[in-house]
Amino acid sequence: MANDKNFKVKNALEIGGSVKTSLGTINDSNIDLSTGNYFKDSPNVVTYTISNPSPVQSFNLELTGGTANVASNFSNTIYTGANAAKTITNNIDLAGDGGLVWTKWRSGVLGRAPHVFTDTERGINKNLKSNTNDGEESTNSIDSFTSTGYTIDAGDGPQGGTNYNGANYVSWTFKKASKFFDVVKITGDGTSGRNISHNLGVAPGMIIGTRYDANGEHWHVYHRGVNGGSSPEDYGLRLNATSTENDENSYWEDTAPTSTQFTVGNNLNHNGGSFIFYLFAHDTTSTSMIKCGYFTNNSASQNVEVNIGFKPQWLLIKGASSGSGLGNWHVYDNVRTGKNLDPNRSNAEANGFITFTTNGFTPTTYYDGNLVYVAIREAGDPAITWPGTIKWPAGITPSAPGLGETDLYTFTTDDSGSSYYGYLSGDNLS
Repeated sequence: MANDKNFKVKNALEIGGSVKTSLGTINDSNIDLSTGNYFKDSPNVVTYTISNPSPVQSFNLELTGGTANVASNFSNTIYTGANAAKTITNNIDLAGDGGLVWTKWRSGVLGRAPHVFTDTERGINKNLKSNTNDGEESTNSIDSFTSTGYTIDAGDGPQGGTNYNGANYVSWTFKKASKFFDVVKITGDGTSGRNISHNLGVAPGMIIGTRYDANGEHWHVYHRGVNGGSSPEDYGLRLNATSTENDENSYWEDTAPTSTQFTVGNNLNHNGGSFIFYLFAHDTTSTSMIKCGYFTNNSASQNVEVNIGFKPQWLLIKGASSGSGLGNWHVYDNVRTGKNLDPNRSNAEANGFITFTTNGFTPTTYYDGNLVYVAIREAGDPAITWPGTIKWPAGITPSAPGLGETDLYTFTTDDSGSSYYGYLSGDNLS
């Protein structure tokens, strides 16, 4: 689009004059016109601002509803096991970007089966079970990571954990992405206070780490909400156990993680040992995909919403303080409404005590004490708030693009940005 006075706009399209097109930058929902005149974004909930316009300028904004913001980084998938290989298509690029697939038997045929973790750092058919302290098991399960998901062997996986004929499963796929999730693998060197780099770009809200080349090793958890959020780096939880927070510097060396690194102590850095870490971001921005928080749960908080600023599609929750009656970890999601699974147990899904709301979740019972959680935003249609300086045809603001839909908007100004004329110039281009 032109950045000078030598252009005209007719039916939302520029005609005449020289065409100058360059991809610009959107930073914290601000459309910076000094960086270009064609912009792309995938918002979920966003309030746009516009800065640095030329005296006369037009620009395009290409929006894809929700896809890159949430749906391309996380997926809840349910399926039934079979006597054949399976392809899981969830549009998560594990082959290119890497990540974790966490699979759990839900119900049917089997009496119980483990939680199975397979990640791109350790490789295919390399499985860990969060409800045990067993080391890595090389058993047919996920036999490839693809650009649109993954494939599962015809075998049933570890103890029926991924593809047992007639059994019902859920899998949660986490892609490595800035401000969302990361997977880090190290070889221990035996030093205390070892700093390890990560790529979240923000400080992690939760870290799960374990040694995988030996049996008898626990799954150690850092969470920013333990001890009521006061010096949480001094404490640890165990994903494979019901125990509450424990003051122990051999986990995280009493050192808070940062936006670029985290620190481990002796228990997570034995010399020559192989360790894997799963990092969950804590992002407080309005477009956050994930938050890690905590709340006090007692009789007064029963049926009272925990407001986190968005509707979740996945929730991990645990009683952290010694007074909490919630010993088991619980996982909820929006494809198994009202049901929970316990990462520290091999049991089938059961009725839970959490309901999702528009702005968070509500406990329908209470467990005295401090509870910690990880919540991932639902990949719903985006909600867009436009600047009041934009004038739309007939005063009607166009609808935001639906989930996965791509729309194109054209904007022009001839008064240095005091006002803009906006048009929906391309509908459902995807």
